[in-house]
Amino acid sequence: MLRKSLFTKILAASFFIFQLQPSPAEQEQEEPFYPVIEELKSSNFLFDQYQQDVQNSNRSYFKGQEPEIFFYKYEAKAEDSFISIASRCSIRQDTLATINSISESKMPVAGKTILLPSSDGLYIPHKPVNSFEVLLANENAGFITESTLTVSYGGRDFYFLPQKKFSSSLRAYFLNPGMSMPLEKSILTSSYGMRVSPVSGKWKMHKGIDLAAARGSKILACREGFVKQAIKGNPVYGNYVIVRHPNGMESLYAHMDLINVAKDQKVVTGQTLGTVGMTGLTTGPHLHFEITQNGSSLNPENYLKK
Repeated sequence: MLRKSLFTKILAASFFIFQLQPSPAEQEQEEPFYPVIEELKSSNFLFDQYQQDVQNSNRSYFKGQEPEIFFYKYEAKAEDSFISIASRCSIRQDTLATINSISESKMPVAGKTILLPSSDGLYIPHKPVNSFEVLLANENAGFITESTLTVSYGGRDFYFLPQKKFSSSLRAYFLNPGMSMPLEKSILTSSYGMRVSPVSGKWKMHKGIDLAAARGSKILACREGFVKQAIKGNPVYGNYVIVRHPNGMESLYAHMDLINVAKDQKVVTGQTLGTVGMTGLTTGPHLHFEITQNGSSLNPENYLKK
């Protein structure tokens, strides 16, 4: 059954947007023209065409074929949200977010021109500009080869990885962007990663960051959640608190002097959990701060709002 008229075929051919890495001369040319969808309604011809392209792309991947990929534009209305646009267009949130440089699901989009790809996948920026894009690029670096297609939009270049999805960590970050600093004033004295332990002198993994601060300084919850543990007298961490956050994330606060919260207590972002001390194995007053995602250690510096 023929699904496209001759006019539609000509229109679709005109909007094919996949480009190999452009030459310097090509980079100076204006961005290709993309059709503008006025309303996300089935009565709109271009929106109907876009939905057909999305369906055709999904069918092609299901059959193991490489689909044609097209772009359309849509200017978000006052009543639109990022999630509602993705749902209405039947395109994955991670696809829509990465090509439009949207780093958090609750980012306002009213008045913003949204690029609508017809095929799902991740768009990895050649030059990341924020913490979210750095995480996105680092996690997917191993999937990028010399043959990976590059798409240019909005003055930026993106590698396109067909059918790739956010990892659980990226999705958690996207849904709950950033964490507040656990101290109002501090100095980073030890980063995340392998280091020589200042206590034992041995080379070992440091699964958090150390933030030096005056003894008695308030330690603040980096995000809302529930207190999973409030422990006193641990031989390594001393007095410490673990807060359980949404989407499998947890934060740990160690070497505390006083603990001001109890197990199972609900806490909000910025609430005082206790004070800086030097309990447990420590050479001076500081906060040892860790973040985990479903039990896996993460670098807190990638998640904290500077």
